[in-house]
Amino acid sequence: MAGHHRYHLDQNGHSITVVHDLRRQRAEVWVDGKTVAVARTPRHEVTVLEGELPTVPSRRMLVMIDHPYDRDDIALCVLETDGNRYLMPHVALTPQERQPAERTPPAATPGQLFARWRARHRHRRSDRRA
Repeated sequence: MAGHHRYHLDQNGHSITVVHDLRRQRAEVWVDGKTVAVARTPRHEVTVLEGELPTVPSRRMLVMIDHPYDRDDIALCVLETDGNRYLMPHVALTPQERQPAERTPPAATPGQLFARWRARHRHRRSDRRA
C-alpha cells in the first residue's frame, strides 16, 4: 500500500497514531484510539495537525508530516509537545509491508514457467472454492 502510511508513538502514557492517506490527501491523528485532528494534506507542503493530549490540564500537541519527494519514499512525521520534538516511527500496515518483497528470478526453462503458472492457477482456484 504505497498510498497509506501509519506512524505510532507511545508518549507520556498515551498512544499516539498518525494515519496518512496519500491518495485521499488526508491525515488523521488518534490519541488512545480517538480522533483528535483531521486535515487535508497539500501535495507539496508540510501538513500540520494540532490537537490536545487528554491530560489534566490538557496539553497541546502538534504533528507535522513532511511531503515525500519520491513516490516510493515514506514521509517523515514529527510530534511536538511541551517544546520537545519526537520523530514518529513508521509502522507497517500489513504483514506484506513488514518484510521487503524479494523478486522471483526469471524462469530458466519453459518447464519452470509452466510450473509457476500452474501453482498460481491452483492457488486461485482454491481461493474461489473457500
